[in-house]
Amino acid sequence: MATAGQRFTMPDGSVYIVRHPAAESDGAFVEMEFVLPPGCVPAAAARPSPSGRGLRGPAGPLRRRPGRQWSTLAPGESASVPVGVLHTFRNRSGETVHVRNRHTPAMRFEEFIERTCRTLQAVGVKRKRDPRVPLYLSMVMLDFDETLYPGRARERLPMKALASIARRLPAPAS
Repeated sequence: MATAGQRFTMPDGSVYIVRHPAAESDGAFVEMEFVLPPGCVPAAAARPSPSGRGLRGPAGPLRRRPGRQWSTLAPGESASVPVGVLHTFRNRSGETVHVRNRHTPAMRFEEFIERTCRTLQAVGVKRKRDPRVPLYLSMVMLDFDETLYPGRARERLPMKALASIARRLPAPAS
């Protein structure tokens, strides 16, 4: 279980910092700070149940895509993503951007981030273009389908195949 201040560093250089773990609110929400380097674009996903995902206060412009259109979230602005809407965001500013993210309810989001980070570290992924990244991200995302899921039907079948391959790979040496 994640604790306040815990940091998860991903191969793309992004860092996810737990600010208010789900345990502090009995799962009502989890709040994290995303530290996104230039060019960072997390995988697009959707939330499956009535809940909110809010982005707040980037220190620099952040492009977000709820649905099909990109829009810019300026410093101090807030945005939310409705249930079932495919969404992602990207940092095109040329500088590192800090964003507050709140998932309401928490729905194991911090566990999803932690598992993603730990899995990629355990198999030795050190760069974002490592060909194993889609394998392991598919596996973790499908294990957390009540938290996030692939937003397009055409992605679900390939993700299942990739996850199946990842589960068959040898476990990393401890």
